[in-house]
Amino acid sequence: MRTLFTRFLPLFAGVWLCASTAQAQMARTVTLNLNMATVADTTSTMDMIEVRGAVKGMAPVTLADGNVIDWSEASTLEPTNVGGDYWQVQFQIADTTELTFKFYSQQTQDSGLNGWESDPNPVISPGTGDTTLAIHYFDGQSEWRGTTGPRGYDWRPFESKEDSIGVWFRVAMYGQESVDDGYDPMMDMPNQFMGVRGARLISADSSMTGPIDWGTSDVVLERESTSDSAPGWRVYSGVGYYPAELAGMDQQYKFVLETVSGGDPATAWEEGSLDGNRMFTVPMQDTTLHWVYYGDTKPNPTVPVESNLVFGVNLEAFETMGLFDPARQDTLWVFGDFNNWQNCRENTPDLCYMAKEPGGTNFAAAVPITRPPGVELGYKYFLDFNDERFQDQFNVPPPSGWEEGHLTGINRRFQFAGDAQQLLDLAYFNDVTPQNLLQPGVAVTVNFSVNMDSALINLAQPFDPIGGDTVSVRLGDPIWAHTQHIDGTDHDIPLLDRVVLTDDNFDGIYTGSWLVAGPSYNILTFKYLYGRSGTYTDESGSDTQVPGRNRTHFITRNADGSWPSSYDLPAATFKVSPGPLPFERNPYIMRTAVEQTDQVPEKIWIEGNYPNPFNPTTTIEYGIDQTLAVRLEVYDVTGRRVSMLVDAVQQPATYRIRFDGSQLASGVYFYRLTAGQQIVQNRMILIK
Repeated sequence: MRTLFTRFLPLFAGVWLCASTAQAQMARTVTLNLNMATVADTTSTMDMIEVRGAVKGMAPVTLADGNVIDWSEASTLEPTNVGGDYWQVQFQIADTTELTFKFYSQQTQDSGLNGWESDPNPVISPGTGDTTLAIHYFDGQSEWRGTTGPRGYDWRPFESKEDSIGVWFRVAMYGQESVDDGYDPMMDMPNQFMGVRGARLISADSSMTGPIDWGTSDVVLERESTSDSAPGWRVYSGVGYYPAELAGMDQQYKFVLETVSGGDPATAWEEGSLDGNRMFTVPMQDTTLHWVYYGDTKPNPTVPVESNLVFGVNLEAFETMGLFDPARQDTLWVFGDFNNWQNCRENTPDLCYMAKEPGGTNFAAAVPITRPPGVELGYKYFLDFNDERFQDQFNVPPPSGWEEGHLTGINRRFQFAGDAQQLLDLAYFNDVTPQNLLQPGVAVTVNFSVNMDSALINLAQPFDPIGGDTVSVRLGDPIWAHTQHIDGTDHDIPLLDRVVLTDDNFDGIYTGSWLVAGPSYNILTFKYLYGRSGTYTDESGSDTQVPGRNRTHFITRNADGSWPSSYDLPAATFKVSPGPLPFERNPYIMRTAVEQTDQVPEKIWIEGNYPNPFNPTTTIEYGIDQTLAVRLEVYDVTGRRVSMLVDAVQQPATYRIRFDGSQLASGVYFYRLTAGQQIVQNRMILIK
């Protein structure tokens, strides 16, 4: 906390002359108005915000009214909260003053979002008369809804419309009420979303109506951050527009959680500690409603604890192929949120180095960590090839050693339990098991097929086959590319000189083949692309937070276990719009042993666990009626995932799995089955 001495230190640093000069000049009052609704976090009315800057490039400077402005915390220009998201500060400057400034948020800085606003710095030019700047929405440097600044001083998070009043709704999905209503923290299923419902407002002549209704979620809210490790991941916001004639009317409303499962949506209404409906009066101009917790239930506070994370990786497949060789002084490392993704190989190897266990192909590392229990952290494994020896052996530089196969590039994730030691599941590097290996001498002709009609009308760069555009693929796994004698050090390897797809029937469907040879593995990671003369357009895919950065398919074995001579990839359509690309999951990886029966159900179902309550083990049974990507997860009442029981592609059958809760505390837990687009969930009670 700053003392009075540090706050006014510039006054004792030779700026008395500046102050006395300002008093002899004419002064004017400057009023700055700030809105903090665009910070991807939950700003409180007690947070510290400052105006920092300089006068004609000089700082610190004492202003006409005795305030100090500086680019540090020595600045005394601190806006005060005037209600909700709105802050205001007034100060005086001389008429001849040119003031350069920015808003700074200490809370944003403490949250790891960078407390400074984006460039450029606003400037108040010399002039006469009091100056009041229009409302300014905090333009942070951090991501906001997938984008970063600068957006400008006059930027708005929503459009201002003539004869309409925009009202910005905002809700934070923490606490018990969101868990009880079935909120999925990952929100990675397209059938769950946040909305606003309320009393439909009608003008006196019945010609105008408000944007919300009790019967439907016409105002849908969006997540404010695309990263599940960043503030804003559980904060949702959106705008509703009211006709100007409705100003002054009272609007009752509530936030709702919509989940669509096999038909009409199921609507969960926020209740919790909320007393009745929420309400506001429709204002005369655009406004933002200050954020609230869903159901007015706050998250449970957690205290950081010390622990050792034990990582384990199996490199049998890569040692078998000769791609990883400890004798060549190749090494294995782990990086992630737990060590801030730092390259700790030189200075602090204990935070990321993985040592080989004697007599096998497993590698392990025990990494110290201090975090609050329950946080979810991302990580990846990294092969550090010995560059010189690798090039001597293969006559090419080594490829990038980052994992790509794990759900097409998405970071691995775990939930920190807070125990003295936490043992993570043994993983296969790049999700390549010995069963995925293509042995030396194996050769498979892979056949591609993609419909390019959607690319013809791509507004950004239309596909022009008549003008000479060609269709090909771009590999996303450089380690796999190396097995096919393709040089590439990153995740961007076009095959323009190897794979050319053609439309021989002039039906818009482009086909082509490529011979894949062992030693390698059966995981094909790629995107389709088109273009000519060095200008190419790829399918966009997702990022490292959402599965689907690339298409991923697995060459499947014959019934007798042998590899086919030819493999047809699924017919595809070129994906122009942003978002995840289709991908398959490795059929040889399953996190938990599951008992499978021959009984094929008629629909997807999950049975209540038995026994229930249980201590400490119970059995969960479920069935799927077709081949699907299946996840079976266990969550506690705060919405934190405590176990991933199944994460694999499964055949139609009935499955039975035994869940061990010996490492969990007594309480209520929820187990959720995600099979394709369907989701079913049940409740169980652990009593110790």
